[in-house]
Amino acid sequence: MLGSAGRFAKICRQENYIGCGFEVNQDLSPVISDDWEAFKEKCVPILLRDSTYKTNVSAGVACGFLYTIVYRLKEGDVVLCPSGEGTYYVGVIAGDYYFVPGTDLQHRRPVQWMDVVIPRNRMSQKLKYSTGSIGTCCDVTRYADEIESLIADKSYVPKAESPKEDNAHHKGFDERSLHKLFCTYLRSREIFAKTIFHEKNSSRTDHAQKWVNPDIVGVRFEGFGNDATLSLLKATEPKESVHIYSFELKKKIDSDYLLKQYFFQALSNSSWANYGYLVAFEIDESLDEEMKRLNNAFGIGIIEMQATEAKMLYQAREKQLDYNTIEKLNNLSPDFRTFIAKLSKVMLASKDYTADARKSFESICDKVFDTDEEIAAYCKEHSIPY
Repeated sequence: MLGSAGRFAKICRQENYIGCGFEVNQDLSPVISDDWEAFKEKCVPILLRDSTYKTNVSAGVACGFLYTIVYRLKEGDVVLCPSGEGTYYVGVIAGDYYFVPGTDLQHRRPVQWMDVVIPRNRMSQKLKYSTGSIGTCCDVTRYADEIESLIADKSYVPKAESPKEDNAHHKGFDERSLHKLFCTYLRSREIFAKTIFHEKNSSRTDHAQKWVNPDIVGVRFEGFGNDATLSLLKATEPKESVHIYSFELKKKIDSDYLLKQYFFQALSNSSWANYGYLVAFEIDESLDEEMKRLNNAFGIGIIEMQATEAKMLYQAREKQLDYNTIEKLNNLSPDFRTFIAKLSKVMLASKDYTADARKSFESICDKVFDTDEEIAAYCKEHSIPY
């Protein structure tokens, strides 16, 4: 993504480069190597000095994108870049990193652009979702056959997986193993999240729990840097100082029946929260129209996640907190009760104690990954496609 909405795409194509900025205003040539940790150690403190990045995780994500562009992309790799006009430019990395100070995209790689433009409306739904990633860059190597067909201006018929192959692909990992990956993604978006273990609930009627208990709860704190502003917000509009999320997480949604079952499960489990989402590792592209209808009718958002990314298919509508349901969940779930109690202490803390309350709250949230290497190792251990 060459700037917001691809606003630098045309100049990049005219001058044969791709690039990024990220407020790192110095030549990175001396620190570029295959040592990712050393690169991150150098760049993260620089990113944190810019108010755009408020946590080590968000700065680490930006640093990862930067490292991908300046080092991980190799000469000969193919890149797709949105033009901002519903098409994608196609280029080939043609050389090593170079630095152009004082420009919007100062960290650059030379590119030889192909004489071809791919219309987005010719892509499969899955490739659209992947290329629509929220981040600066994402890996679409698994769609190489389709991309090659689009470059050659040929129609593409995907190879159908046999039921045996499909089962082997998804039986290798369980739903719960996706939680740490998704919580890492949420943390990069400044949302602190916690898994709610329904097996700890005071009521053990498992069949009923899936319609009451959210899989993951999360909170985003409003990021005012000035203590006086934040204190005023807490005093006058305490509900606006945080936004609370509920997530229902699934491995795969591949039928209309499952979509409706999981969607209304998410609707039931998130009735108490400001925002409710249904999240799945894989969603069949043929369900897009029905997802759109359900989202429009009921306001539950839908996210398709991958190991390191997530695509917001449909945004959730904001609603008021339902304190009666929060009370029910507090009585039912010790995990949920701990989350709400710690969050309340943050909201009620005076400015002298807010940092301590935040630290205590963050300690009960799910642990997240610090590096792509940790994610890759975890995915390999749990047989999760990466």
